[in-house]
Amino acid sequence: MGSMKGDALTQKQEMYCQARMRGLSQRRAYREVYENARRMKDATVDSRACVLEAKPQVNKRLAELRRAAAAAATKTRAEVIAGMSEAFDKSLANLVYKTDFGAIDKGAISGVSQLGKTLVDLLPEDAPEEPDAFVRDFSLLVADPFIPAHRAVSAGLGGDYWAYGGRASGKSSWISLEIAYGMLNNHDRSALVMVKTGKDIREGVYEQMLWAIRMLGAEDEFECTVSPIRIRRRSTGQVVTFRGGDNTAKTKAIKAPGDTYYAYLWIEEADQFAGMAELRRVYQSATRGAPEGAPFFRFHSFNPPRTRDSWANRKIEELRAAGTPVYRANYTDMPDGWLPAQLIEDAEALKAADEEAYRHEYLGEPVGWGNEVFPRAVVREVGEEERRRIRMCLYGVDWGFARDPFCWVKVGYVPATRTLYVLDCISGTGLTNPESAELVLARMKEPADGGDPEPFAPVVCDSAEPKSVEDFRQAGIRAQEAPKQGAFGVRSGVRWLQNRAAIVIDPRAALAASEFPSYAYALTPDGEPTGTLPDLDNHAIDAVRYAVATLIADRKMV
Repeated sequence: MGSMKGDALTQKQEMYCQARMRGLSQRRAYREVYENARRMKDATVDSRACVLEAKPQVNKRLAELRRAAAAAATKTRAEVIAGMSEAFDKSLANLVYKTDFGAIDKGAISGVSQLGKTLVDLLPEDAPEEPDAFVRDFSLLVADPFIPAHRAVSAGLGGDYWAYGGRASGKSSWISLEIAYGMLNNHDRSALVMVKTGKDIREGVYEQMLWAIRMLGAEDEFECTVSPIRIRRRSTGQVVTFRGGDNTAKTKAIKAPGDTYYAYLWIEEADQFAGMAELRRVYQSATRGAPEGAPFFRFHSFNPPRTRDSWANRKIEELRAAGTPVYRANYTDMPDGWLPAQLIEDAEALKAADEEAYRHEYLGEPVGWGNEVFPRAVVREVGEEERRRIRMCLYGVDWGFARDPFCWVKVGYVPATRTLYVLDCISGTGLTNPESAELVLARMKEPADGGDPEPFAPVVCDSAEPKSVEDFRQAGIRAQEAPKQGAFGVRSGVRWLQNRAAIVIDPRAALAASEFPSYAYALTPDGEPTGTLPDLDNHAIDAVRYAVATLIADRKMV
C-alpha cells in the first residue's frame, strides 16, 4: 500500500509493527509483510527494517504498542517461581564459591527453597486468561465508503448490507475482511459464501478470503483446502463454507459445524441470482440451527448490470428510497497507492475513448435499458473497400455436434475506431471434426479480403475439448486452446465485447447475425433482468470471445 496523508501509518507499516509485537525479529517481520523482501539477502532485509523502524511514525507506533503491552502485564505464579529460581541460582552460586574455601551452607539453600514455597502457597490461583481481542485498525484496511458499514457491523447491528460499484472499488475486500475479523473475535460464528456459479469459487471468493486472512496476519489460525474448498479455524472449528448457487435448493440441508452457526452470509455477484425470491431461499438455509437472538450479517456485493431495469439495480433504488444505508464506491475512492498504476491508466484510457463504457465498468453506473446484452451490435453488409481497411483478422472456434452447432468465425478489429467486425462464419450440426476441419481449411485458403490467404493463422478454440483441438492440428490447422480463467472468463469476455464502440456483423456470418442482436440477460420469475448470461444460443458469441482472447489480454486495446 502507498503512503497515507500526514504521519499516519500505511497498512503495511501497521502490519509490520503488529508482527514485531508478536515477537518476530526485524528480518522475519519485514519478510512477512513485504513479499518482495523474501527474495532479498538477509543483510539487505536487515538494513531496510532498520530504516523502517527509524521512521518517526513507525518508531512512535512501536513505542505505543510496547507501552500497551507493559501496562497489560501482571505478576503471575510463573513469574514468582522464576524469581525464586533466580534467587536460588544466585544463592547456589554464592554457596559454590564458599565451597572452594571448604564451607557449604546447606541451611541457606533450604531457606531459599522454603521461602519460595511459602510465597507460592500464599498467592491465589491464577485466573484463567481470557483470550485477547483480535484488533486491527480498519481505517488502514478498507476504503472510506465502507467505514460506516464496518462501524455498524462492529456494533453488532445485524441485517442486510449491500455494497456495489465498479471495478476495483474495494467492496469484496471490505466484506472478506469483515468476515475474517468477525470470526477471529467471535468463536461461535462461521460463514457461508455463495456465488451463482460454483466453478467461479476457486479463483474468486476463495482467493479473496485468503487475501483477507493474510492482510489480518492470521494465516496460522486457519487451515485452507481446495479439495474440498473450505477454510477452517484450527483452534475453534469455525469454517468458511463455499457454495455455488447453480441450484439453491441444494443449500437446504447446509448446517454450520459444531457449536457454530452461519452468522455471516456473503452473496457475491448478487445480480446474477434470479431475484430476491432466490436469495430468500438462501437466507432460510443459512439461518438454520442458530442460537436464539443470535445476530446475522448478510452481505451482498455486485457490479451494477448495464441495464437500469436489472432487479439488483432496482433493489438498490428501493433501499435508498426507504432510507436504508447502501454502500457504493468506485476506484477513485481508493487511497493513493492502493491500486496498480496500470489499472488507473486503463480506466483513464477508456474514459477518453468511450465515456459510457467507462461509467459502467469503472464507476459502476447503469447506462442502458432493457435486457439486451449487446446494444451496440448492428447487422449490415461490410463492403469490399471497408474490408480492405481491416488490417487485423482473428479466428475462433466453438465446438458442437448434435444439438449445439459447431461454429468457426473470422473477426476483424480496427483499434483506432474500437470497432469489431464479424466477417465470416461456418456453422452446422452433425459435423465431425474431420468434416469441419476440411471446411475451415478451405475457407482460410481463400484470399483474405483483397489480401493473401491465411491458412496458417492461429485459430483459438474452446479448450473444453482437447481431443478436438488435436484433431484440428492433425488436419493442418494451427489450433490453440483458449484461456478461460480470470480476465478470459465469460463475464470478462462479454464485458470486453460490450465496451467496443460498435460490433458490425456481416449477414454472411449468419449464426453471429442471429445471436448477437437477440442475446439477452436471463430474467427473474417476475420478468426483471438479472446479470446472468444464459448459456444458450451463444455459440458464435463464444467463438468470437475465443478469437479476441489475445486482444482481451492486451491492455493497449481499451
